[in-house]
Amino acid sequence: MAIKIKFRPLKAFLLAIETQSFTRAAQRLGVTQPSFTALIRDLENSLELQLFERTTRRITLTNAGQDLYDRVLRPVTDLEEAYRSMSDLAAVRRGAIAVGVLPSTALTLIPPTLRRLRERHPSLTTRVVEAHNDELINMLHTNQVEFALGAILDKTPNLEAVPLLQDNFVVVFPPDHPARHLDSLHWADLIPYDLILLSKGSSARQLFDRAVGVNAPGSGLRFDVTNMTTAIQLVRQSLGIAVLPQLALPALLDSTLKYRPIEDESASRTIGILRRQDRTMQPAGKAFLEQIQAVVRQLNPHDEAGAAQADAPSQDVAP
Repeated sequence: MAIKIKFRPLKAFLLAIETQSFTRAAQRLGVTQPSFTALIRDLENSLELQLFERTTRRITLTNAGQDLYDRVLRPVTDLEEAYRSMSDLAAVRRGAIAVGVLPSTALTLIPPTLRRLRERHPSLTTRVVEAHNDELINMLHTNQVEFALGAILDKTPNLEAVPLLQDNFVVVFPPDHPARHLDSLHWADLIPYDLILLSKGSSARQLFDRAVGVNAPGSGLRFDVTNMTTAIQLVRQSLGIAVLPQLALPALLDSTLKYRPIEDESASRTIGILRRQDRTMQPAGKAFLEQIQAVVRQLNPHDEAGAAQADAPSQDVAP
């Protein structure tokens, strides 16, 4: 026989025991005393047992009432704690978010985003994983991160993206480098020089290889590095010129180095929020996205891409 379990009468039962008064228990539950008495009566009728001995001055448990109390106190307490915990998750009073980010966004967008997030949701735990674009895509597919801040370039199945901002690639060089005096600067103009390139897997390297060819002949040396800070240090040592995203320059450059934009149309990328289409964004993730979109709007108040919201139409994503 199926048993219909009603939470509210059980809660009323426990409050009556805790307060030793139907009147005080009704106040705690936020109902009138007649309504509270009806809840107790409903529970007794369902069980076909009397749970309380009632007088005008006090209430006491019957043997059946004591047995029920011993059995339901812990489960009801656990159930209430579970509901409180879920409520905290929904209101972002607690929770955790794992996000993958490009190194350039880690330098510029993530610090102010985390500051805003801590001010508004101080109990939220955030794990930030820096990686090149291809690694970010893999982390999304394998559920290592809930979403990623990556470059939107080519089609990738099962992923959607919301554009945040446009970023251009530049050449960073010492002040006395010949590249400074060129009338214009294009991908092809870089080939004769010693080049400092980010390693394969980065969107900067992907765009460079597409533009000039992976095995394009040239007279200059090529240094492959993983970190943009390393690339900058090599430029400072006059070992070559570096191709870097403009987004990262405020955190990397000082007055000792110069830079120029690469003028090819292909020397740009859209930075966006990448996520799996088959996963539901949790409240903690939504709170993070709200703050990073606010940071982007401050950086680019007139940039339509920067004002994109999480329900904007999706675009294709870079592998």
